[in-house]
Amino acid sequence: MLTENKNRYAKVQCALFKGTTRDIFIDRKEFDGPLYEQVDDAYQFILRHIDMGADIEGVYRNDVYELPIKALREMVANAIAHRSYLDNSCTQVSIYDDRVEVSSPGMLYGGLDIETAKQGKSRCRNSAIAEAFHYMHIIEAWGTGIPRIINRCKEYGLKEPVFEEFGDGFRVTIFRKDSGKNGKAVDSHNKKATIKSDDKKTTTKTQESMKTVLEYMEYEKEYALSEICKVLNLKPTRTKEILKKLINEDKVETLGENRNRKYRKISSMSRAQVRY
Repeated sequence: MLTENKNRYAKVQCALFKGTTRDIFIDRKEFDGPLYEQVDDAYQFILRHIDMGADIEGVYRNDVYELPIKALREMVANAIAHRSYLDNSCTQVSIYDDRVEVSSPGMLYGGLDIETAKQGKSRCRNSAIAEAFHYMHIIEAWGTGIPRIINRCKEYGLKEPVFEEFGDGFRVTIFRKDSGKNGKAVDSHNKKATIKSDDKKTTTKTQESMKTVLEYMEYEKEYALSEICKVLNLKPTRTKEILKKLINEDKVETLGENRNRKYRKISSMSRAQVRY
């Protein structure tokens, strides 16, 4: 099932809603490929639809997502790895103005309760999937996902996430910071950095540069900083900033140190090189 998905319900439905209820869709996608690809596809969908602010350190500007991205990926990966595949419904990712929810079919497995799960205890429903995901480092280890989600939200100064069983499913909710006039969160990582018009232009340029690098790179091939500088027509300092963002999003990895450092594009199957 990891590489060939023949189960019509083994997919992820992602949606961005207007407001705080399931009423008006702004965007929606369905991902039904191999399970490891579903994790990345759903994760990227979330990143496209949450806010990004500015964290200024000295003369450098770093783009920072409003929500802890490792917690978001953990939510998606856990839902896909631990859901019930006997249930005729899909994993769902729902983005609202005030929260992000990930829901999966199947309640907690083996009589496990939520309070015990929050302490790091786990009972695995799909051991083969969890084993493969652990080998690929999509999930770190059984039972550690929920505590990590809680800790990442705490580090961001967010409300404690909610874990709940409903009907015959399980849902995890991360809350966005207080909304601005347009209903979108404007604070980022407790920095209170508002995205202004010039910031949006900078963010767009950054995203375009990141896309250019990924389109240029071939899997399993290594690239020197100087080569990427030529592709982007940017100075090394700015090129390193672009590469740092790609590394933080687990799309590029580094090999070697200092002058011998090279960069390589990460494929979905090579995520065994990435630890969360």
